[in-house]
Amino acid sequence: MLTEAKEGTAPPGLIPNAFLAVDVVLFTIRKAPLGDALQVLLVRQQAPSGEDRWMLPGVLVRPAETFSEAARRALAEKAGLNAATWYLEQLATYGDPTRDSRARVASVSHLALVRSDDLVLRPGTDVYATEWCAVSRVHERVLAFDHAEMIRAGVQRIRNKVRYSWVAFQLLDEHFTLPELRAVYAAILDPSLARLSSGNFKKAMRPLFDSGIVRIVGRTRTGRRGRPSDLYRFAGPVTGTRDRELPW
Repeated sequence: MLTEAKEGTAPPGLIPNAFLAVDVVLFTIRKAPLGDALQVLLVRQQAPSGEDRWMLPGVLVRPAETFSEAARRALAEKAGLNAATWYLEQLATYGDPTRDSRARVASVSHLALVRSDDLVLRPGTDVYATEWCAVSRVHERVLAFDHAEMIRAGVQRIRNKVRYSWVAFQLLDEHFTLPELRAVYAAILDPSLARLSSGNFKKAMRPLFDSGIVRIVGRTRTGRRGRPSDLYRFAGPVTGTRDRELPW
């Protein structure tokens, strides 16, 4: 809080009365039944009360550190992940005075997305385990602090964002097929989209093809039924946005 000062004069200083932290809601798409494909990273640590609980990766912010730097450090220290180039944005601030029993700790939560097929999770020194958990099953866990609320906010943000932005491509390999792209949208928005015809799905994506943001590459690979599948590449920034929201 600010110390009292006379009107028109600068306060003599600040008295620290809270700690700042960041917690990261990291989403990915995993190979699983479609309803469980959207997953979030959880780490198992000792809670202030002494018992082990699952929580989001998080750290206290260092004095000379930005929030985004702290968020990327949290992923490195808690799960051994190098998030230097990953999509990351601030989600919300959580500052209830009673959210942490040790002291008043305000957390600036962050949302991140990554394709995780080739990632190896390595628990940090104060972490007992790391795990991808299906978003649909998070309610089965007892999470520390207000992290369940953070995950719910993250799910709502990403569902809104994929309708008008290009962040979904962060969850795909460099080269992908239309069924793979459709599966990402189905996992995030609605599993019924997996049954959408390729023609209708491609029509919804037509502006990306026409603009060159999504380009066909000159090679194919075998589809599930032995038929060749065109491969595509995303050529735009994941921070870009569409002119119109998707119809789903």
